[in-house]
Amino acid sequence: MDTLIFSASVGAGHDQASRALQEEILRRYPKARVAIVDTISYISPILNKLVLEGYLGLLKFSPRVYGKIYEKTEAGEAAADIANLPYRLLSRALTKVIRDYSPDSIICTHAFSAGLIGSLKQRRRIHHYLTTVLTDFTVHSYWIHEGSDLYCIAHEQLAYLMDDFGIPRSQVAATGIPILAKFSEKLDAEAVRAKYGLADLPTVLVMGGSLGLGEIKQIVECFDASAQDSQVLVVTGRNEILHNELKNRYWRNTFHVYGFIDFVHELMTVADMVLTKPGGITSAEALSQGKPIIVISPIPGQEDRNSRWLTEQGCAIRLPADKHAGLKLAQILADRERLASLGQRAAHLGRPFAARDVIDQIEARLANQPR
Repeated sequence: MDTLIFSASVGAGHDQASRALQEEILRRYPKARVAIVDTISYISPILNKLVLEGYLGLLKFSPRVYGKIYEKTEAGEAAADIANLPYRLLSRALTKVIRDYSPDSIICTHAFSAGLIGSLKQRRRIHHYLTTVLTDFTVHSYWIHEGSDLYCIAHEQLAYLMDDFGIPRSQVAATGIPILAKFSEKLDAEAVRAKYGLADLPTVLVMGGSLGLGEIKQIVECFDASAQDSQVLVVTGRNEILHNELKNRYWRNTFHVYGFIDFVHELMTVADMVLTKPGGITSAEALSQGKPIIVISPIPGQEDRNSRWLTEQGCAIRLPADKHAGLKLAQILADRERLASLGQRAAHLGRPFAARDVIDQIEARLANQPR
């Protein structure tokens, strides 16, 4: 099944979902051609740099503005009006790669990519089967485009949000958010501890996404002053300043600090809970391993919606980043009964085989397409 997957490297989440789908297709069809296209970068590296810097700058310096924009466009009409012209202009650049590659199907794991490809389909520039894979525990109008044939959403409880956009249930599949197959592996915790020199102690895995954002430093410092005989595994992503600050200081408890790594699934195995920003991919990874999620620093917009849904489902706790955060975190870690309850809910909600289910859906629908 030759496939083009259009993503966007705004953070690592959308790329991770793309890689998970690529991995599943190649597992089934080793000789298939499966290419991941970084959509904005393909159109223009300069535009990609401007978009990335603008997006990150907005999140860092004016998160409330971003949240207001997200909220105002959530329902749909304003977003469609704003985006229609850019979609029509920029989508032309993608026509050649699609026609040259001639895939059996196209998958989009980013809303901007979905808008561009959807615009091409809507204007009959291409005729390929188009699947839009939503990577958050919510639905925003940015993801909804007339050209999409199938929408894969994070959970069946979110299907009613698709109803609000007039999307027929026949075009919606509750597959879960695609994550890499390694997160479904059953690893031996003792072997992981031995591999990375970790202690057998109550353990918190702390993450701030690929960019290491959020109030990580303040919270772990406060936690270290409040907790005893505990272990903290901090993944700072590409935030080198944070990595160096945490690496080069004294801790009362056992601390291990990592940068941008590819073995988060192993660290999750030994963690009792995951303290993280509620990005869709990271949250899906934690759920797949049945780990309680402690939410910090959600971005106004999609992460705020993710946080709300996860806490409503009883698998997460939102932790305000105030002066008491570390003490509260220590209390949660010590409450084994509460952690067990949160973990059970997480395991129930987890979809470790979401990538498989997405490809199952596409295969079945392609088989029913007129030839």
